Amino acid sequence: MQQLNIEAGKLQAQEPFTAPSASESEREEINAAPLNIKPTVPTPLPVPQKVTSPKKRRLKPKIPSIEKLLDTGHLDDVIVEQGIERSDRIASYLLLEAEAALNTGKADEAIKLGQMASTVSPLSPIPSFFMARALWQNNPFNVIDILAHYMTGLRLVFGDFLFMIPILSPVLLLLLLAVFFTMLTFVLYSLFSYAPVWAHQISEFSRGYLPVIPSGLLFAVLFFSPLLMGVPMLWFLLFAFMLFWGFYSKREKGLVLTFILSLGTSTWLLPFLLTLFTANGSLLLNEMSRNHHADFLWTPPPIELKQSGWEGWFIRASYEAQRGNYKRAEGYYQKALETQPKSPKILNNLGNLSYYSKNYDQAVLYYQEAIKASPKLVSAYYNLSQTYREMLLFEKGDAIFEKAGKISAQTTEDYAMKSERYPDYPVIEERFTKSDLWKRLLNETGGEVGFDERIWQGMLGEISLGKAPLLSIFWIILLSLSGVLYGKFFSGRQCAFCKKAICAHCSRRLFSYQVCRSCEMRFMTVRRKSDFAIVENAVKKIPSRLYPLFLLPGGGHLAINKTKTGCCLLVLFFLAVFTLFLGESLVPPTEWYLHQTGSFVPKVGLFFVYFIAFLDLFLKRSAKQWL
Repeated sequence: MQQLNIEAGKLQAQEPFTAPSASESEREEINAAPLNIKPTVPTPLPVPQKVTSPKKRRLKPKIPSIEKLLDTGHLDDVIVEQGIERSDRIASYLLLEAEAALNTGKADEAIKLGQMASTVSPLSPIPSFFMARALWQNNPFNVIDILAHYMTGLRLVFGDFLFMIPILSPVLLLLLLAVFFTMLTFVLYSLFSYAPVWAHQISEFSRGYLPVIPSGLLFAVLFFSPLLMGVPMLWFLLFAFMLFWGFYSKREKGLVLTFILSLGTSTWLLPFLLTLFTANGSLLLNEMSRNHHADFLWTPPPIELKQSGWEGWFIRASYEAQRGNYKRAEGYYQKALETQPKSPKILNNLGNLSYYSKNYDQAVLYYQEAIKASPKLVSAYYNLSQTYREMLLFEKGDAIFEKAGKISAQTTEDYAMKSERYPDYPVIEERFTKSDLWKRLLNETGGEVGFDERIWQGMLGEISLGKAPLLSIFWIILLSLSGVLYGKFFSGRQCAFCKKAICAHCSRRLFSYQVCRSCEMRFMTVRRKSDFAIVENAVKKIPSRLYPLFLLPGGGHLAINKTKTGCCLLVLFFLAVFTLFLGESLVPPTEWYLHQTGSFVPKVGLFFVYFIAFLDLFLKRSAKQWL
């Protein structure tokens, strides 16, 4: 094996590469050659200028426009020749034409263009969503095909980073809004359930001087006093939780604590949410996503190279390599290598440039260096095996190919199929991964500095966002103290049968239940076990004042003490409602394909939430879990 010597930014072989004879040396490890590396010199590794028998790929001098490709019918040939796995540019053009056809009543033509867009960009969810919309507009009763396209689009969303951002940010915002209104509904349920107990307790405190109705009015003033004083809504929620804490069951207390703990995470949640909104307009993040899909055929990346870091140099190098400008691509990769001297991506792609220039010795060195930097990099193993085969070292190439298969058989097979589909691109280019995109997203700073602080202070007043965890802890301590006070000074409870408010003076004991005097007289004759079902049915009866909650999916579950199920259904209900009425206003205008298209999912979702909620209530009533 030849020795590597990296010094003063140059990578060269100490001995010219010659094919070894058939011996044990052919089966040596790839990275067995020792490296003499000076770590203090993070300089690039240029490809030697002297190239043996240069031969570039057969590229057309000028790539025709999308319109011309569609008119001449050469689109498929150019896609194969240029190695395009996905072209959102072509798909967008086709979908714009399909949108125009759909608006003029040419539904069949729109559907045909949408199918072409799906073929050009099979991994993009946009054509699937458009197809669902076109089919809905053409024939709303074709529910199966419409749902099939929508489900396909939703499945592809999770694999499309750039498309996921404009969807994820509004969905998270709508989800937070749905959770907030769910808690308001829970407070409304608490008011219907426990306000009579409070009124009775106030009347007892006054030793009978205040009847129940004036006591109820006094409690209403106490309950709504935060709103009358102009206190922000979240303080009103927290105050309401404290008022009813002594009456809550364990599940209801768990729900309140979960909400308060989630509120304490706003220090990190709000900045991340705003980052999702602002990062969608980040030019560098968009171009990194385009590099992930290699969608640079017609337009170069419009970024300032000196201001975009090594990612910008990497993106431009990838574009130039796809156009066949190897020298220019090599220079850009070397710029990126100055700040990322051991990047396996860059080293692998430099090896590709040497391969396409038929400088196989240099390609082997780059691939070996990439493997040394990342021993699990399948593309470097695969490319190295391709290089050895090109050098007629088939046995050695097969051995390396087997190593790649041991790391990931599926990935190696995918690479082989890709090389067969695009014969002008036999080696695999490394691009930005989803992990790189997420790291870049998390490093993005919000475009509106301090906007998250203003949102927080709009909800809770002049309190710093950084104090959210302390505020959460404070309210948990306050609720714990209120629970102790309830145990010492409050005797108000509900009658287990009629749900009327009772206190220690008027409560009676029947079996294991606290009941009022009238219910005791009503059920005191029950003594036999066979008649005990009468008592159990009385306990399961829902008071009439809670019936309005049954109009909301999940509200009825709160009334029958199914708190978790009720809150989940309420969140889904409010999410569907807010998406239906506010979704289009939150989607950026550039994402035109999401407007009007998104109205289908909320409508269907709203129907299913109602259906599931009432079906579940019906089954529980049939099983006599509530009456």
